[in-house]
Amino acid sequence: MKRSLPALILILLAAIVFACGCTGTQTTPAGNGEAVQEIIVGALLPLSGGFAEGGEASKVALEVAAGDINDYFTAIGSDYRVGVIIEDTQTDPAVALEKLQALDKQGARIVIGPGSSAELEAARTYADEHGIILISTMSTAPSLAIAGDNVYRFVPPDTYQAGAMAYYLKADGIAAVVPIWRGDIWGDELEKLAAASFARGNGTVLDGVRYAPGEKDYAGMVTDLDVQVGRAIAAHGKEKVGVYLISLDEAAAIMEAAAKAKNLTEVRWYGCDGNVLLDTLVTGDAGRFAAETKFTGPEFGQYERAPANASTVQKIRDALGRQPNGYSLASYDALWTVVMTRTQTDTTDVSKLKIALEGTAKESGGPLFGSVELNGAGDRLTAHYLFWSVSARHETYTWTPVAQYDIWAADLPPQFERIDA
Repeated sequence: MKRSLPALILILLAAIVFACGCTGTQTTPAGNGEAVQEIIVGALLPLSGGFAEGGEASKVALEVAAGDINDYFTAIGSDYRVGVIIEDTQTDPAVALEKLQALDKQGARIVIGPGSSAELEAARTYADEHGIILISTMSTAPSLAIAGDNVYRFVPPDTYQAGAMAYYLKADGIAAVVPIWRGDIWGDELEKLAAASFARGNGTVLDGVRYAPGEKDYAGMVTDLDVQVGRAIAAHGKEKVGVYLISLDEAAAIMEAAAKAKNLTEVRWYGCDGNVLLDTLVTGDAGRFAAETKFTGPEFGQYERAPANASTVQKIRDALGRQPNGYSLASYDALWTVVMTRTQTDTTDVSKLKIALEGTAKESGGPLFGSVELNGAGDRLTAHYLFWSVSARHETYTWTPVAQYDIWAADLPPQFERIDA
């Protein structure tokens, strides 16, 4: 059930008025000398490394959310205030675990993050063992959907994204796809799932190219990819061949290398949630290549909610300097959900805290996406993907929304609709 922002505010107000205590709060003097109850929330974000653009977007979204929540508290005369402690995981699983341990020492019981699935995989056991709840708004690897653990993911797992990508490829008339993907838990699982889904629809999937995270020289991989694409063109024709790129921020470097190859500019390129809306793909040589190949891919989002969310999204965009991705907007909502949960319970028992968090997410969620239905493993139950494409306009490159794909229930067929330019 969807809730509007007014409903959310009423729920939050009731919680503030009737709450008798707050888990994870501390009383500190306000600037005017009055005491405030400060709700401290930890966040683990990849502010550097291979997922830095996504991490930066979520950081800005959390900062805007904290400001909006505190403005609301002030407006209603509440003495609650929220503060966010953000740690940079460097897109490194080992660092993510280290930073989670640091937040644990500071008393954090609910942490937003980590970002990538590889980081979450490294941190989840520690969270389970030490009574810490993790709310990831960027991790989507299906193997991390584990019932009973302390991990919640307010975004859908990649079983849905794989189906969405296969659906879009077929709708675009693609008969053969050549994947190139990041070789970690996330990339390996998404490539396998998407390839299987595309093949079930009678599509042809070539071997493709797998690369290691941290790779810097893409020349050899691009040569291999070019040969495979040439083979696919010979068999199917260039109009029916696509390259499927599963990457994080390294997408720009891969495209710059691909621009020098014979066959790779002759076919369409498709992307994923890890590289759609990257600023580096609408600038320079990478932007030119992305526009020439009509680079298109999905991100978590709902086009129909854009008008209602316009002012908040614009505020985040102004602070960020570019279009925020869906995962950053999920981070904005996650902070609202955590704060509402904190104002409704004074428990330090993780099992009770999980029940309260699940209830808050289902009842109200956040202002941008509304209520969050979770499955038995703590992942978002519905899936919504907004497809974006790079296009050239007056010698500049820009991201343009082109289609919406929704799954409202596991037993219902997907809804797909093109968006008029």
